[in-house]
Amino acid sequence: MPLKSMVQHFLERLRLRRAEADTAEEVRFHLEMEARKRGASGGGLSEGRREAALVFGGVEKIREEIRDARGGRWLEDFAKDVRFGLRQARRNLALTVTCAAVLAMGIGSTAAVFAILYDAILKPLPWRDAGQLVFVHNEFPGSQLSTSADSPPDFHDLGAHHEIFTAAAAYYFNDFTMTGAGEAQHVDAVNVSAALFPMLGMAAELGRTFTPQEDPYDAAHVMILSDRLWRSSFGAQRDVIGRSIALDGVSYRVIGVMPPDFNFPYPATQMWVPLSLKAADFAESERGDKWLQMIARLTPGVSNEQANTRLAALSQEFGAAHPSDYPLKTGWHFSCQPLQDARTKDLRGWLLLAFGAVGCVLLIACLNVSVLLLVRASARRGELAVRAALGANRFRLVRQILAETGILALIGCGAGILLAMLLVRLSNQFGAMHRTTIELWMFAFCVGLCVLATILAGVLPAASFSRMSVEQTLRATSPRSLGRESGWRRILVAGQIGIAIALLFTATALSHSFVKLLNVPPGFSPDHVWTGLVQLPERHQGNESAAFFSELVSRISALPGVESASACLTLPFSPSGFTADLYFPGRPEAAIRPAARYNIILPGYTETMKIPLLSGRTFTAGDNAGAPLVAIVDESFVQKYFASENPIGKLVANNGRKDKAYTIVGVVGSVLNRDLAETQRPEIYVPAAQFPNSAVFLVARTHGDAKITSGVRDALRSMDNSVALFGVATMSDRILESVKLRRFVAWLLNSFALAGVLLAMLGLYGTLAHLVELRRREIAIRMALGASARSVRSLVARHSLYIAVGGLIPGAILSFAAIRAARGFLFGISPLDGWTIAATLAGFLLLALLGSWIPVIRATRINALLALREE
Repeated sequence: MPLKSMVQHFLERLRLRRAEADTAEEVRFHLEMEARKRGASGGGLSEGRREAALVFGGVEKIREEIRDARGGRWLEDFAKDVRFGLRQARRNLALTVTCAAVLAMGIGSTAAVFAILYDAILKPLPWRDAGQLVFVHNEFPGSQLSTSADSPPDFHDLGAHHEIFTAAAAYYFNDFTMTGAGEAQHVDAVNVSAALFPMLGMAAELGRTFTPQEDPYDAAHVMILSDRLWRSSFGAQRDVIGRSIALDGVSYRVIGVMPPDFNFPYPATQMWVPLSLKAADFAESERGDKWLQMIARLTPGVSNEQANTRLAALSQEFGAAHPSDYPLKTGWHFSCQPLQDARTKDLRGWLLLAFGAVGCVLLIACLNVSVLLLVRASARRGELAVRAALGANRFRLVRQILAETGILALIGCGAGILLAMLLVRLSNQFGAMHRTTIELWMFAFCVGLCVLATILAGVLPAASFSRMSVEQTLRATSPRSLGRESGWRRILVAGQIGIAIALLFTATALSHSFVKLLNVPPGFSPDHVWTGLVQLPERHQGNESAAFFSELVSRISALPGVESASACLTLPFSPSGFTADLYFPGRPEAAIRPAARYNIILPGYTETMKIPLLSGRTFTAGDNAGAPLVAIVDESFVQKYFASENPIGKLVANNGRKDKAYTIVGVVGSVLNRDLAETQRPEIYVPAAQFPNSAVFLVARTHGDAKITSGVRDALRSMDNSVALFGVATMSDRILESVKLRRFVAWLLNSFALAGVLLAMLGLYGTLAHLVELRRREIAIRMALGASARSVRSLVARHSLYIAVGGLIPGAILSFAAIRAARGFLFGISPLDGWTIAATLAGFLLLALLGSWIPVIRATRINALLALREE
């Protein structure tokens, strides 16, 4: 080779290695050696020196280039890495598609679950300084009341303590029948104090909000519309301000329309009306009647913990002044909780569990891609050896491999975004707790997942080669190096199997728990029970409302397909009902005041719902306003308050009305009211004729699946066309609605477990298939020497068994840790339930069998003669 070509080749190696410190010395040394060789061979010495002089003249320039490359050419080098990575991705299209699909599954599902999690519990409330807003409660430890709302005197007195709260507002839920805007329709309304809107920092989109002068009961009747109701019922007409609308037959004037993003306190809110409290509501006798929801803004500099400390001191003062209404001896006290925490407490644990599960899927996906890249890197050992021999340092190799991994992750991220949008849409349509919106931050979150996936998937393939010296790299095809990489692949696949087992175990336990929950008897027969809600206007009050509902129930009973009908105030598995303190005449008062859930029913309710009568009788038409006060109690009531005596004939009263005691005339079975997983609590029933109310749930048991909604509406319209029927649903649907959160999370975890098992199966299959390919010559020799197909199958199956068992052990440990974390979400089963363990082991065996089946069969079908001839 000519001297000049040798020098140029050597300098090119120096540029690739970026070794500034030794450049000049190495060039000088090698040129001197070449010059001496030329001289010793009889000529060419002067020519060699002239060549050396030319090269030495460019040494400083080379050093300058190296210095510039270190400081300013990294973008150019990175662009080269990306271009080379794109060529590799195009050249190995099958690997590219597989890796991108696996990462898209992990990134897309993780982004979708985080979008739901963020929108449900992490998204900041859209109100001014929302972190300073708190709910203020009464706490009754040990009582059935547990956490309750506040009484009007509570609201008045606590709001005056400006050392704790700078502002306070109260509200309660209401229902109206709205007329004057088309057909009569039901609207979800909230009575709020005027201080609410400025405290939240919200102004009306049109018109104005309430003033303090509009808070009292005898003030002018005004209302504010939600943007949704304004558009749906008033055609988004701007001249709606000042228009009069009838609510339950009473005229209200529209004074404002709120912005589209305002729906306090819950999304179904359609309008707001003033608080409308009477002066009598603030009387001392009303302190025990706790029905107002109170929110407040903390004073600047006061934390939630400090506020609770000061509320504890106030509780002592209240308890000392009013011991009957504030029983300190039972542990009663005031407390406050951040508004965000109070609104999300039922969702937080479940969604965090789902997010942890989908994080495991992402980890499995990254490990899977890492295994595939290790296999690909083994096939590229010759290329990497040449790069190392030409001077590529460790950083250069790592950067190249990470760049190629980043390209795969970026493709997977793009597909993952589309998958996340699809999953969120499906969640909104079929199972989520509320509608999740796709925001711009989700794309940034996906980019972050892309970077994380690049690191997790690419760090091991990059590190496996960066730690080798040039000599080891040149011997990269040696069995020793292949064995080291094969060991890493097996560890990664075993890790995938372990995580998949933990996912499968947790999902199986939750599914088994959910099935157990659905099999819990609610205490009545929900099949073929139709329900609907009716709210009467103010003109139907007292005994008139009881007569109206009795007549309506009679007409519904006469409809074709109706077996029986009745009505109640609080329907099981519906957002209704209240719990009241009790008083037993002639008994000493207990330290913890007795309490029970109150229900007001019409005759025939227990028969229609098929609640069993255990003793005594149910209500009849004779239990009217002029008859002695009577009540029915449930089995839980008897077990708690009359465990050793017959309750029939005993007296019980609401603690707030001790002079009006009810005589217990019957005992019925206990029913579940809110959740199939709840503990049955005492309940008391009183007749609607003796305790009239303006709103009831209608219930009707039908023959088969008879459709009676239109018939009920016709009957209601014939009695009063200003009264609307709403909230129509079957009893079975209401029960399913109560478990939708559990069902949604169970569905998510089962989906993630299936994805994890499939990915782990893919990893096991890829590793065994690569093993068969690497040992193709060995297997061919074994077969040529007479090895049977059974022995070849055993050889591959043994490797599969090693990997599977290697994943089973950490999988068992992870399963134990996961189920301990999820123990609070289980119902009716133990954390180490035998059925769950058996199902998980069956899934594990299926994973191992399917993952190894094809490689085992392929190994036995190797043509020994052809394989040896190829070698």
